Amino acid sequence: MSKESTFIQRPTVIQFGLHCLIRLPSNGLKIAEIKEGSSVNLGKFGVFDLEGIVGYPFGQTFEVLDGRKVRPVRSTTYESENATPVPETLSEKIDYLKRLDIKSSETNRELVDIGNATQGLSMEEIETLKKTSKGANVGEAIIDKLIKSHVNFNMKTKHSQEKYLKRKQQKFLRRFTVEYLGSSQLLQYYLEKDSSKVLDMSEETLGLLLSLGNIQSGGRYLVIDETGGVVVSGLLERMRGSGEVVLVHENEHANLSALEHSNIPQNVQHKMIKTLNLLQFFEPETEKVEWNDLSEEELKEMKSNKKAHYHRRRQNAIDTNAAIENATRGKFDGLIVASTLFPPTLLDRLVEKVGGSRPMVVYSQFKELLVDTQLGFMNDLRILAPTIHESKARPYQTIPGRLHPMMSMRGGGGYLLSALRVFPIEQGVTAVGRGLSKKKQKTQASSSA
Repeated sequence: MSKESTFIQRPTVIQFGLHCLIRLPSNGLKIAEIKEGSSVNLGKFGVFDLEGIVGYPFGQTFEVLDGRKVRPVRSTTYESENATPVPETLSEKIDYLKRLDIKSSETNRELVDIGNATQGLSMEEIETLKKTSKGANVGEAIIDKLIKSHVNFNMKTKHSQEKYLKRKQQKFLRRFTVEYLGSSQLLQYYLEKDSSKVLDMSEETLGLLLSLGNIQSGGRYLVIDETGGVVVSGLLERMRGSGEVVLVHENEHANLSALEHSNIPQNVQHKMIKTLNLLQFFEPETEKVEWNDLSEEELKEMKSNKKAHYHRRRQNAIDTNAAIENATRGKFDGLIVASTLFPPTLLDRLVEKVGGSRPMVVYSQFKELLVDTQLGFMNDLRILAPTIHESKARPYQTIPGRLHPMMSMRGGGGYLLSALRVFPIEQGVTAVGRGLSKKKQKTQASSSA
């Protein structure tokens, strides 16, 4: 798919021209652009050509073969003579352990932890197996020998055996999964590499932000995004190619580095995103670009490279002035802020640009900043129902008949402050009740008499 195209539905099949997320068995993440003749180096897992994954659905798991080739992982495609097929699902893992004639215990009560002595294979023997074995089933052969040589493996419960098997698969199998690169996957990638680049925002917080902001096709949104464009990417996905995003930034140029890996076409990004710095937004009259067109005679005398530079500057001036006039008009359908700027002073000047009954959502890593902002909102008649939100998605592990959370999970994720923009009437509000009851009226009349 060419990036210079119209916005289309999210593809379900891997194809040339798209960016994808490669998920390794060790839970490492890698971004790759699917181009003809290109390859990806997965470190110890090997190198493969991207042409081998084209045509398969997103979410497919592959195994790296010799000669930079890959094959899709299916339970029916294992035909190794030297190793037993290593399964994927829970039922396949149970069948796999049965085929190896591995017994299990009801509890771990008799299991004694004696360290590395329980492991029959040493690291030297494992490295020798890696060097001497050939083919793509080296990892499977190593896992077979590790399980058969484990002293206490039959004393583990079935659940413990399955967890052990999963850990060894992640360590030795040369496999990876290809996923579509959307805003959620972009956020996962940056969280793993450097969470500070996305202000420690979690996936569930991003989803809640887009929902509270009522992001939809055809809307006009005022945005301050310091996550490198991850929040803007989420907005563009929900807007489906229709609408406008006015992006206000504090630097000379807006940081939209995350959109370089996005599958949203470049022409759609250019059409929908209008950028302004804070000075242009708050002082539009003094920051408009003054431009005087050259005459045709002057243009003819210019060299081609200078002429191209002139046209670029002219178009930039036109776009900047149009964006300033658009922002001055206001009446945006929503305000989305994900910034390190101090919210109370910033939002006081942004509220005026939001239309009536439109949502405003502010993200911050720190709840204390949002509490101060909420207190200010409560005394502002332009703002209704300021509310602080925190969203957490806790991972669970399951086996038949049992369910309990993982022992550890990622902390942080940030907080959201949502509110509605309203217009108070100038003369104030007079409350009119039902008046006093007849009984109270008689009591007051008798007491006054």
